[in-house]
Amino acid sequence: MRKAFTVAALTGILAAVSCSVLPRDPQVPMAVAHRGCHLKDADGFYVNENCPEGVRMARRYGYPAIELDVKYTSDSVMVVMHDKSINRTMRRASDYGPIEEKVLVSETPFELLRRDYVLVSSDPALHRPIPTLEEMLQACKEEGVIAMLHSALPESYRMAQEMLGDDGWIAFSGFNNLKEVRDFSSCMILMNSSKGTVEDLLPSLEKLGTRCGVSSMNYKMMDAGYIKRLRDAGYEVQASIFPVPHEQRALHDGVSIELSDFFWFQTDGRKPVSTWKERGRRLAAGDSIVWSAAPVEYGAVTLEINFSGELTIDLGEGFTYSLSHSEPATELLGIRLFRRTPTVSITAGSGALVRELRARLYTL
Repeated sequence: MRKAFTVAALTGILAAVSCSVLPRDPQVPMAVAHRGCHLKDADGFYVNENCPEGVRMARRYGYPAIELDVKYTSDSVMVVMHDKSINRTMRRASDYGPIEEKVLVSETPFELLRRDYVLVSSDPALHRPIPTLEEMLQACKEEGVIAMLHSALPESYRMAQEMLGDDGWIAFSGFNNLKEVRDFSSCMILMNSSKGTVEDLLPSLEKLGTRCGVSSMNYKMMDAGYIKRLRDAGYEVQASIFPVPHEQRALHDGVSIELSDFFWFQTDGRKPVSTWKERGRRLAAGDSIVWSAAPVEYGAVTLEINFSGELTIDLGEGFTYSLSHSEPATELLGIRLFRRTPTVSITAGSGALVRELRARLYTL
């Protein structure tokens, strides 16, 4: 199985603690920043989706790759925008007012899109025009970030290959859009699939050859058996923007790639600025333990916890996980932070034994 896209992010961290029950070398999946490393503050977007600043933030947070959504304008210029229209993520350039009429990317000339509209941001310096694919690929090249192209445009694949080479980009689409990529590239290919069994997928994956795998948004389909069978067959498996708490199950079940708006475990080479440890803590039903730290501008929190019983783990702002294990097992959680107060709250359901936990805060 290809290992280049999985990272043993905690290698050696616990080597000095011989009696630790936490894993010493877990296979943490590669985290891909969904639509770039976009950030929100109290006023909405600070760093918008699919923009060069999101590439630079990906580099700052340590994401090895970002996703880019590619579309044609009416005059066939490739731009990077997720929605069919620009209304959600852009404003009028003249006065930064909302765009009242629907503006579709595919029905608007490139020159007009660049001249009349800017990206939403709480920072006026980031009120920038819609980026071209070439501009985004250049930003990825400069920052050393892999570009995952979510695209149905063959021209976009060829541009990525010419600018980034085999190892600098990932093709991410349906089978019919991907089958010609192997004619000119040995890049990683992820086939988007929302239905079907492993047996249904294997013939298509075999045609795509080596360095390929499956991506799905269907968390009900992508269970532990599905993930194991694909990975045992040598293919990558990407959990694609699974909602909380389902991305945690996918992580626990062994996906190799997490495409996410928040998942973070890029700890290699970084030292935490604050750590919380517990060992042998028994919690009765309803008991809670809480940890917090000073607010951070750019940061991340990771949690490694080995326990049995029932726990609800709250990482703040809707990141709440209800987990249970009849026998001791380890869960790994990690989220990126922007202008937030780091908190971890752990509450027992019918009771639990926390054999060991470590929460770490990183500033980035």
